[in-house]
Amino acid sequence: MNRSFTYSLKVWLMLVIVAPLLQLVLSWFIIDNPEISLIDEIRKDYIIFADMILLVTIPFAFVFWMAINYLSRKKHPFYIKQVLTTSILIITMLSFCELLFEKKISAVSSVAVIIFPYSITGIAGIWLHKLEPEEAEEEERVEERE
Repeated sequence: MNRSFTYSLKVWLMLVIVAPLLQLVLSWFIIDNPEISLIDEIRKDYIIFADMILLVTIPFAFVFWMAINYLSRKKHPFYIKQVLTTSILIITMLSFCELLFEKKISAVSSVAVIIFPYSITGIAGIWLHKLEPEEAEEEERVEERE
């Protein structure tokens, strides 16, 4: 299987599975007087959040895979991870500023709960999963032919 596809799938699935959980935990801690326990909150809302993120981020997964596939042909994996991390940070800052200034949302904490779990999980996924160089995939193809 294509290494860039496998890598992007691992990062995307980590984002889909972990980020909604992190968002629920952060939002629960920000609530002044929660009427429901954290475990009950997760049981009640996790599937809804994860399904919603799964559907919304399918285009992201495709673009992410295409970017990794293109970059892995020409660049070293460390460089690719730096580019992806920088891209996520820029998108996070733009989203944060847009919600604060354009949408006039006054509570920084509510904006942070919406944006930061996904950017943190995305960056963690980029650096936790191993991205093999393109040469390794070519070497495996040659070995399989022999």
